Amino acid sequence: MLRWDDPVEFMHGVTAHERRVLKSLEVQTIGELLSIFPRRYDDYSHLVSVAMLPLNEPVTVRATVKEIKQLKSFRRRFVIIRALLSDDSGSVMATWFNQPWLLKQLKTGDEIFVSGAVTQRPRFGCGFTSPLWEPATAETLAAGNVAPVYPLTGPVTQKTLRRLIKAALSETELPADWLPDQVTAQLGLPSLPAAYRFVHAPESAEQAEKGRRRLAFGELLVYQLALRMARLEADVAGAPEIVFDEPFAKKFTAALPFELTVDQKRAVWAAVQDMAKPRPMRRLLQGDVGSGKTVVAAMLMALVFRADHSAALMAPTDILAKQHLATLRKFLGQYRIPILLMTSSSKILYEGNEETKLSPSDARERLAQGRIVAVGTHALIERGACPPDLALAVIDEQHRFGVEQREALIVSSRPDGRVPHLLSMSATPIPRSLALTMLGDLEVSVIRTKPAGRPPISTKIYAGQEGREQAYDLIRREVAHSHRAFVVCPLIDPSDNLGVKSAEEEARRLQSGPLKGLRIGMLHGRMPAKDKDAEMQKFVNGESDVLVATTVVEVGVDVPEATVMLIEGAERFGLAQLHQLRGRVGRSTYQSYCLLAASEDQGIAERLRVLEQTDDGFKVAEADLKLRGSGNLLGVQQSGQAIFKCARYGDLELMAAAREVSSEFMATDPHLEKQPSLLRVVDAMRETSHQE
Repeated sequence: MLRWDDPVEFMHGVTAHERRVLKSLEVQTIGELLSIFPRRYDDYSHLVSVAMLPLNEPVTVRATVKEIKQLKSFRRRFVIIRALLSDDSGSVMATWFNQPWLLKQLKTGDEIFVSGAVTQRPRFGCGFTSPLWEPATAETLAAGNVAPVYPLTGPVTQKTLRRLIKAALSETELPADWLPDQVTAQLGLPSLPAAYRFVHAPESAEQAEKGRRRLAFGELLVYQLALRMARLEADVAGAPEIVFDEPFAKKFTAALPFELTVDQKRAVWAAVQDMAKPRPMRRLLQGDVGSGKTVVAAMLMALVFRADHSAALMAPTDILAKQHLATLRKFLGQYRIPILLMTSSSKILYEGNEETKLSPSDARERLAQGRIVAVGTHALIERGACPPDLALAVIDEQHRFGVEQREALIVSSRPDGRVPHLLSMSATPIPRSLALTMLGDLEVSVIRTKPAGRPPISTKIYAGQEGREQAYDLIRREVAHSHRAFVVCPLIDPSDNLGVKSAEEEARRLQSGPLKGLRIGMLHGRMPAKDKDAEMQKFVNGESDVLVATTVVEVGVDVPEATVMLIEGAERFGLAQLHQLRGRVGRSTYQSYCLLAASEDQGIAERLRVLEQTDDGFKVAEADLKLRGSGNLLGVQQSGQAIFKCARYGDLELMAAAREVSSEFMATDPHLEKQPSLLRVVDAMRETSHQE
C-alpha cells in the first residue's frame, strides 16, 4: 500500500498526460490529491429506459450507439458531434460540443452508459446535451453513480481527476484518525478514513454528506484550537501597555473635517481600554462599507505613535494599501508622524512634507529604527521584517470571513518577547449566528451608522437587453454631470480565473458600442502593478469616465465622484459580495446608483431584490446566509488557499460543537499533551501560517 505522503507518481499506471494534469493542479503527494474535495455531486444512480426519460432531471440510460456523426457549424473551429442512442424501448439524441475526439472513441454498435439531463433545445430538439458517457462493459466512474464534481483548472477534466482519485483511494493506506474516538462517537461522525471514502466514492448523497461533515468538523476544531493556543501564548507573553493621551485624542478629533459618529467613538474607546492592559488586544472592528473604519484605525495608530511605539496597517492588495496611505496621510500628516509605504512595487517614506523613495534595504533599515507608521501588504509583518517596537497591527482584510482571527497566528512577537495588539477590520458584516460560534475569542466593535450627509444608494435590477440600455443611458447622464462609473464583470469560464477575458472584451464592446465616445479604462488582477496603479489613478483623477474591472475593485477603492456601479452577470455573485461592490459608490453627497444587470429568470430577480429593499449590510449578510445556506463554502482565504475546504456557512451546529470540544480540550489539556496526533495537525496549521 502507498503512504499518504508518497509522491503521486508512485501510483500505478499514471500516464504522462495525467502527470501533466497533476502538475497543473500543483499536486505532489497522494494526500494532496485526496484533499481535492468535490464541490457538489451529480446523482446519476437513477437508471431508466429511453422511453421513460424525464425532462430536466439527472438520469442514466444504458443504450447502444446506432449512429454518430459530426454536424456542420457556421462558427469556425466549433465542432458539433451528434449520436443516436437506442435501447429496446426507443431512441434519443445526444449532442456534444467541441469534442471531435468522440468520433474515434465512440463507434456504431458500442454499448454505453449515458448520464445527464434531457432538455428541449430550439435547434437540437429533445435530447442529452454534453452528457457524461462511459463504456457499459467497464466499471464506471460516474455514469450510473453518485458522481463527485471537482473544482477544475486549465485542461483538467472531471473524468481524468475522478480516475486518479479512485486509483489513489484503492492504493493508499489512509491516515489514522487524529480525533479521539469518544468525540466522533459523541457527535455521530464516521472515522477519518471512512470520511475520505464517503466524499470521493459515495454510495448515496447521504453518505457523501456524512463524510463531508466529519472533514468539516475536523477543520473547524483545528481552527479553533490553533486560535485558542495562539491566544494563550500571546496572553502569557503580554503586550506593550499604551497609556492613553487624552489631550492629544481631543486635539485629533477636533481637527477632523467631520464629527465622529457615536459608534466610532465607542470603538475607539473600547480599543484604547484594551491597549492600556498588559494582555494583547484581539479586537474585530466590523463596519459596513463606507462606515468610517479607517479613521478609527488612524486615531489608534496616532495614539500608539504618541506613546513612542510603531503601528502597522496591512491590506490584501497594493491598490488598497495605497488607498489607506492617502487616507492616513490626510489624518496624520499634520502631526509629523512618519509613514512608510511597503508594497511589492513601492517603498516610499513620507515624513513632514517630504517624499523619499527607498531601496528595499533602506526601507528595512528605516523600519528597524522604530517609531513609525507602516502601511503595506501582508509581507510587511513577516517575521523579522516588522518594526521592533510594533505595538499595534491593523489588518484590513478582503472581507473574507474568519481571516481576522487567523492573522492572530502570524503577528510577530517583538524582540522583548511581547506581542503587538491586533485590530482586524472587516467590511463584511458577519451574521450574529456565525459571530457567536466563530469569533468568540475576539472582542467585537460594530460601526452601524454611516457618516452624515450621504444619501442611500439607489439599487435596481436591470434584466435583459432593454434593461442594459437603460443602465447605459444612466451612465451617460452621470458622466455628463462630471461623475464616473464602474462596470464590473464576472468570470466567464473556469479557465479564466481572474476574469481577464470578460473585462477586456467588455471594455472593447462598450468602447465601440453602447458607451462610444466616453473614456473607458480597464483593470484586472493580471495587470502589472504599475499598470494597475496608472489605470486606477486615471479614474481617480477623472481622466477616464468608466472603469471596466473585475472584482479587484471590490474593496478599498474610494472615488467620491464615482456614482454608478453596473454589475454584469449579477446572478453569479452572492448578495454579500454584491453589497461590497455597491459600496464602491455612494461615498459622497452625490446621489449614487447600483445597477444589477442580470438574466430575466424570475427566481434570480427574487434573490437580488433583497439588495433593492435594503442597504443594511447586516440584513444582506443574514439574507445571503439563508438563501445560500450550506451550499456556500466559507470563504476563508490565505495565499490563495482555503483553510476551510469542507466547512460551510450553514454548518452552525458543527461550529458550535467544535467550539464546545475545543473549550473542553483547553480547560483540561491546554497544550494537547494527551493528544499528540491532534497536536501535530494543529501545529501544521500554525506552521503553514507562519511561512506565508
